[in-house]
Amino acid sequence: MNNITPSKKFKKILLIVVLGALLISVLLGYNKISKIAVDGWSQHIEVYKNSDKIDKKLKEIFLDKKRFSTSYRYNYLFKYFAYGNFKYRSGEGALVLYPGEISSRGRTINGLESFARFFPLAASWLSSNRAVIITVHNEDINLPQILMKGLINGTNPKNLEYWGDVEDKDQRIVEAADIALALWISRDYIWNNFKASEKDQIANWLNQCINKEIVDNNWNLFPITIVKALQALGYSDEVNINYVKELYNNYKNKHYLGEGWFDDPPKGVDFYNAWSIHYSLFWLDQIDPTFDHDFIRKSHSEFVQFYKYLFSTEGFPIMGRSVCYRLAAPAPIVSSALIAPKEISTGLALRTLDVTWMHFVENNAVQNGKLTQGYYEDDLRLLDGYSGAGSCLWSLRSLIVAFYIDGLLPLMDAEEEALPVELSSFSVTNSTLNWTLKGNQTNQEIILLINKNINNSHYGLKDYNFINRSKEFILKKPFRPNNEDALYKNYQYSNKNSIIGKK
Repeated sequence: MNNITPSKKFKKILLIVVLGALLISVLLGYNKISKIAVDGWSQHIEVYKNSDKIDKKLKEIFLDKKRFSTSYRYNYLFKYFAYGNFKYRSGEGALVLYPGEISSRGRTINGLESFARFFPLAASWLSSNRAVIITVHNEDINLPQILMKGLINGTNPKNLEYWGDVEDKDQRIVEAADIALALWISRDYIWNNFKASEKDQIANWLNQCINKEIVDNNWNLFPITIVKALQALGYSDEVNINYVKELYNNYKNKHYLGEGWFDDPPKGVDFYNAWSIHYSLFWLDQIDPTFDHDFIRKSHSEFVQFYKYLFSTEGFPIMGRSVCYRLAAPAPIVSSALIAPKEISTGLALRTLDVTWMHFVENNAVQNGKLTQGYYEDDLRLLDGYSGAGSCLWSLRSLIVAFYIDGLLPLMDAEEEALPVELSSFSVTNSTLNWTLKGNQTNQEIILLINKNINNSHYGLKDYNFINRSKEFILKKPFRPNNEDALYKNYQYSNKNSIIGKK
């Protein structure tokens, strides 16, 4: 007797059809497939030696608050990431090739991402008067020297590791914003030590990003950051300055919702408000305090009034795209210690940063000198097609802000203050978003309720399965599951019982 249900029969037939079609496409069009294969898809990057021991040592030190001071723990954390970035650096220094899953944009762009997303952390480290040359695992790392080498070679069209000319909607625009910002932050250590011709070369590459077609969301802030940083570094261009003024005003008028929150198409409202939008606005305020000063500080303050309730000693509920950026979530809380101190004290900023990093380090989110490609460990159900191994270094943004601010305020020496959920249970609602946060003091659970989704079905995560692997094997490009429904359309997200939690 045949016990296969019609639905199982259909799935089996569908699988055969899909695999058959893929096989035919291989036989008939291998040359076409090879042309669309992602750059560097078959390249395998080895993890550096003794990675397990190094990861274990990080946990031993960073998680032990009794034996080690806050400054010592975070200095060690920085050196951990610096060592990883150094070990995976290419010969010419312009690319950093981490082990892990490649993105749809290819290995070269991933290598640029890995350079660009670490650079601001090194810049903030330097700006806070920490060591220029660090010694890690018996190796000396001269931070300005290796960064300057990468910058010169990456922006030189004649170099084998040239980052490439910038086109419309180009990922290089995103990475150029981090590079421009880092040059401004570390100007006394890096920019001011370049020759005039080298400065011209770097500025010329960065300026390629201006007046290009961009995605109409948080991307608007990238060319603005580039132009304002260059202006502050002595490369003023009146045409570009007027362009970004208009771009900024159009962005704010079109996408600002109120109470510190922005719409971020095409998905809507998510944590990009924290790790991209308010992060960028904070840096614009630092680069040029006359740049819409009142709005930036007021919206920052209003944003954290609600957002500060998101965090507990057991992490926070995640939703939305780019899950692997999760450790950047405390960034606007930390920056508020400087620009919204009435809402966030240095003690609360440090507490929020520390419980978040401790939670994720303890749960194996930091491995092999980098951030994993998931929520805790690697998880391809949650990895967007545009994310490569170095993409997840946007998680460093909370540390970037922390080291910068520590150079201005005694952040690392602050006495930690309790999180809202450590003081009492709560239920708070943001009227602009119609989001509710509920905190349970007893078990440290934080629940995010997206009230517009109250009548929706519950969506679980689709698996990264055999079909995904087969497509990738044949076509040599990412085919990860689309989990947009699970990440945006559920009514409830929890740090305790999340669909995204531990596998």
